[in-house]
Amino acid sequence: MTRLIVHPGFHKTGTTTVQHQLEAARGDLAPGWAVLLRDDLADAPAAARAFSARRDPLELGLFQAALARVFAAQNAPGIVVSCEGLCGHMPGRTEADDYSAAPALMAALETAAREVFGAALDLRFYLSTRAEGWIESVHWQHVRTGTLTEPLATFCARMAGAADLDAVVAGIAAAVAAPVSAAPIERTTQQAQGPATPLLDLMELPAAQRACFDARERRNGRPRRANLAALADRFARINARLAPEAAAARKQALLEEIWARGKRERA
Repeated sequence: MTRLIVHPGFHKTGTTTVQHQLEAARGDLAPGWAVLLRDDLADAPAAARAFSARRDPLELGLFQAALARVFAAQNAPGIVVSCEGLCGHMPGRTEADDYSAAPALMAALETAAREVFGAALDLRFYLSTRAEGWIESVHWQHVRTGTLTEPLATFCARMAGAADLDAVVAGIAAAVAAPVSAAPIERTTQQAQGPATPLLDLMELPAAQRACFDARERRNGRPRRANLAALADRFARINARLAPEAAAARKQALLEEIWARGKRERA
């Protein structure tokens, strides 16, 4: 039997932390578990993003075929996959305003897995969600690392319908036959191994292997001592005023100033 645990998102719900932990634990998890992150999934994430933008059945077929090739190359009895790109683009840019492509993508993933592993497949989906502040975090990501020029208030009004991640989970559960579970980051960050805990529970890892997952690790954090809404709007104005390369440099310089000021205040 092959056990396949899939964590396909969502963006801004602790996924980066989980992926860094899984990457660090590859050696400890082998040979019982193979870890598949974005760079291990060939063209599947790119095809998922393309499908979420255009809804072209050809892109969905390419997504399914890429995953089938990846799955066929695995020989471990357990496989854990974590990549929020499998649900398509992070909502909020012109390419996609929501996760409405996710159910079809997860159904295609399930089809690919069952074609490769057959009746011996034990497939589970797990989605990390977020009850508070998700839209704000998505906006921050877009203005910080991208070229979004939309102020936070306008973005939140436009994206209000996309914030119901539980509804997306329900849509995925209706589209696949495998069990689907979800947990909010507000709860998982308080658990023994942090946001990775629900995945480790599904994997039924013993205590010795769980010990390498540090619940205190936090990735993709925002400055804690700044007015984040004001800073996000400032980044949006920088994006509107400057060319992308110059905007990225200016935003980085501002962040470094904030981090340095925070260190001085803590000293």
